[in-house]
Amino acid sequence: MQAGKQREAMPAGHLVGPSHTEVQFLERALQGAALRTDGRRLRDARKLQVHFGERLGWCEVHLGDTVVIASVDASLGPPREERPYEGTLTVTTDMTPMAGVEYDANGPGAAGEAREREALFDRLLERAVRRTEALDRESLCIIAGKCVWNIVLTVHLLSDDGAPLDAAVFACMAALRHFRRPDVSVDNGQAVVHPTDERVPVPLAFHHTPLCVTYAVFQVRPESDTQRQLLLAQGRTPARAAGAAMDEDEDEEKASRPDLDVALALLDPSLLEQTVAHSLVTLVLNAQRELCVLDKAGGVALPYKVLLELLHDATERAAALSAQLEKALADDAQSRVVDVQ
Repeated sequence: MQAGKQREAMPAGHLVGPSHTEVQFLERALQGAALRTDGRRLRDARKLQVHFGERLGWCEVHLGDTVVIASVDASLGPPREERPYEGTLTVTTDMTPMAGVEYDANGPGAAGEAREREALFDRLLERAVRRTEALDRESLCIIAGKCVWNIVLTVHLLSDDGAPLDAAVFACMAALRHFRRPDVSVDNGQAVVHPTDERVPVPLAFHHTPLCVTYAVFQVRPESDTQRQLLLAQGRTPARAAGAAMDEDEDEEKASRPDLDVALALLDPSLLEQTVAHSLVTLVLNAQRELCVLDKAGGVALPYKVLLELLHDATERAAALSAQLEKALADDAQSRVVDVQ
């Protein structure tokens, strides 16, 4: 009976945050030896897996236990009046409680939090995929002012175990790059769509391929000089470690100031790390080392040198993700047979 009463007292959609013990264990592990609760080092990412479906434009991405599915559809229609020479790209998201209790909008007080979380995800995904002008929308024009391709990209977040935006952006770009639209010709001012069994479908054209890298930043205050030296060394990005001589004076100053916190940035944070982090830094970059989006969530101010270090580190991560994406697309193309009569 007590268990039943306890279940009745817990309203549907009530979000239970990490326990004090979990938070304390995570912070102690970082403070003591710059260790993460899942055994990774600060700059270690979880394994990313990508799977393409039988239908072109369908992609499933696993980043650890975070799972995202992206699919692409296309249809012909009139262009927007202000953009007569461009097609359109629409990004829609589907986030249900299946992804995690934090997306459950049922129950008192939960709806606003779930909508806010979904709105933030939608905004960043829109900035990363559409506003970076990755897709060449002028190439979608068939008849100027009359007929263009309308591309619809649908994203399903099936499971959120941290860094969902990293997985979602990767899935979006993989699905768009994997997609093929039917070939179209113009006959007497009318667009004629050719079936895929008559003509080879046409890939979309891109300006670049943006990919997302997320860091969870913790401000840690060491308990001893030895801990401080260890954290300063572990907190360096590879780019900063290569130029360590330039930062010796700065590190000596920090080491002599026991009242200063040390900023530790965790690449590809888990859900627990992401939830309790003092701030989150999201970077969207492409293989050309261009910064497309920079977003920081959280009230902790970060020195510009820390942001520059993360930017250098994120470029290497984005390059590795880009290489993995290209290999996955090439492997799928080799195994796929297109029959044209």
